[in-house]
Amino acid sequence: MPVRPAALAATLTCLLATVGCGASGLTGGGGPELPHTLVGSDYNSVTMLETDSSGKTVTGTLDTSEADGANVTHQHGRVSGTVSGERVTLTVDFEVGGTALKGTLSGSTLTLQAPQPDGQIEDYVLKPHDVAYYNQLVQELQDNATPSPLPSLSLDFGQG
Repeated sequence: MPVRPAALAATLTCLLATVGCGASGLTGGGGPELPHTLVGSDYNSVTMLETDSSGKTVTGTLDTSEADGANVTHQHGRVSGTVSGERVTLTVDFEVGGTALKGTLSGSTLTLQAPQPDGQIEDYVLKPHDVAYYNQLVQELQDNATPSPLPSLSLDFGQG
C-alpha cells in the first residue's frame, strides 16, 4: 500500500507529542534520543523529519515527496509534538491541512503508525540521514516516477 504524506505527517505529529528530552537531545527520561534529521522511504515516497527540542517539546519540519504514476508531489509542513521515553506524538500542519501521528523511538530509529485510507495502520520507518541523502532519494523518485502495479504504504497527510 502506498504511504500517503498526510498519514505520515499525522503519525509524526502524535509521535513527537509524547517524546521527552534530555540534556543532549530528546531522551524522554533516559530513553533513546530523537535524531535531528530522519529520512524514510518506500517505493513511491520519501519523507524527511527535521526536529529541535526543548524539554519534552519538539518542533520542526516535515518534507515529503510522493510519486503517483509519472507525477511527483511535494509537501512541506510544520511539526510540533512531544517525546516521552520511546513514545512520540506529532502534529504536522501542511498548507492543505494537518494530521496527527504516533510512534515509537527505538535507538535512533523512529517508527510511525500511519493510518491508511482503508482504516488499517501501517508502520513507516525513519532513520538518521542528512539533507543530501533526502535530496538524492527525491531525485531518484523524480527520475523513476512511472506507473507501478506494486502496492505501497500510504501516508495520508490530511487534505483538511
